[in-house]
Amino acid sequence: MRRETQVELIRELLDHHAAGTTQLADDTLALPAAVYTSESHWQAEREALFRRRPIVACLSGAVASAGDYVSLTVGGVPLVVVRGDDEVLRGFRNVCRHRASSVVSGCGSGAASLRCPFHAWTYRLDGTLLARPQAGEGFAGTDESELGLVPVPVGEACGLVFVRPEGDDPVDAAGLVGDAAQDLDDFGVGSYVPFDRWESSWPCNWKLLVDTFLESYHVFSLHRTTVGRYYLSQPMTYRGYGPNLRFQTCQKSILELAEAPEDQWDLLSRATVEYLIAPNTILSHSVDHFAVYQFLPISADHTDITMTLYTPESVTDQTRPHYERTLELHQKVGAGEDFPQAVKIQQSLSSGLVSETLVGRHEVALIHFHQALDQLLDGKN
Repeated sequence: MRRETQVELIRELLDHHAAGTTQLADDTLALPAAVYTSESHWQAEREALFRRRPIVACLSGAVASAGDYVSLTVGGVPLVVVRGDDEVLRGFRNVCRHRASSVVSGCGSGAASLRCPFHAWTYRLDGTLLARPQAGEGFAGTDESELGLVPVPVGEACGLVFVRPEGDDPVDAAGLVGDAAQDLDDFGVGSYVPFDRWESSWPCNWKLLVDTFLESYHVFSLHRTTVGRYYLSQPMTYRGYGPNLRFQTCQKSILELAEAPEDQWDLLSRATVEYLIAPNTILSHSVDHFAVYQFLPISADHTDITMTLYTPESVTDQTRPHYERTLELHQKVGAGEDFPQAVKIQQSLSSGLVSETLVGRHEVALIHFHQALDQLLDGKN
């Protein structure tokens, strides 16, 4: 992030703090329970947001070299992105052409081929069929050239890899990043490399899980024994980039900068800076890492989360304990505090007796997120 941007954000926060104010939306936002519970609403989201619209698959560092791959399920469709021997990035449906089992799971590096564990059908990195071990004459009459993995469109910009499950049009990755490009380029997002990956599953709507990231109002209360000791709940400020946004939660120590000259101001050592890349990916930067959260809905009330910790350079024996503790803290705060609240909210909304939730004017990023989703569903972004 550019220094002038950091100074601007610090000045804005210090001015709000001195005045006892915070950034406010024009009005509160009432969100009907159906936004989180309705099966028909989820079906509309699945088609518009998770099948026809590209989403972030990973950071470029996860598929930087030949044989690197990342798998994920988007809108119910198993996908894999892989870097070929020719250095070309490709996307495929992660579905074996034999019995439709997933060919690979999770992520990997340096693979020579992609091998389905069910019957060992094996595919080259360009998706073409390589081998059908012990098949004999079992598939006589089939054309091997027609049995490669089914391709899907991919795109790459500003260190982000996008994939789309449905449709043949090219992915405009730069357009999807939009005005957030300058910040992401300044961070050098594309140079970060994956350290570890944490997967979990939650019985609630995907948006409730994203919601927990987009306001710091809860920090003083929900996180009072963990990060709440170090971070401010208010003031809160954000900036929208079309359907995307940037939001920062600042450490209490940032208030000390009010007495320091501007040439000593540094935001990144005293704040967690988060980017939402619509519709479902959070890039969370804290000091020396990015935590990339992907919220992958299975149904209206079931969501898988993949969080990958990316570091500026490969972890060494000396730095490994630090990053292991960092991952544990993300798990403690997310799985121990934030995500269980989302589950409880889902239970309340699913009771049929709670009609809506209310978002305050000071929860500005959260309001932006839901208004942007409405526009995406209406085909306006």
